[in-house]
Amino acid sequence: MENLKLVNLEEAMARVDNDKELYNDLLTMFFEDPQFKPEDLEKLVSENKIQEAEKLVHLLKGISGTLGAERLFDACQRLDDILKGKTQGDIPAGKDEVNALFAETTEELKKVQATL
Repeated sequence: MENLKLVNLEEAMARVDNDKELYNDLLTMFFEDPQFKPEDLEKLVSENKIQEAEKLVHLLKGISGTLGAERLFDACQRLDDILKGKTQGDIPAGKDEVNALFAETTEELKKVQATL
């Protein structure tokens, strides 16, 4: 599939040994049983529940890495580092970036799944 801006399908397929059925199953789980919801991150950050927010972002980082969503993975890594205190940064801005990329990436992953 060409013109993907947010998903590296070649890398994702390599992670699942080019098993399209397995990748499709992972996408189905991502859509039907979401482990990450932007509104949950919004709430945790607004309530200053930093440790819980970090766990949620870390979870999304792992999922996005497996699915080949590189830009989302990178945004999660940056926010994860800020939440853990490894780097300085603006938590609300990082949250907004993650949530925006999550929405965009979800749409692109739906298009990818439609081609499998």
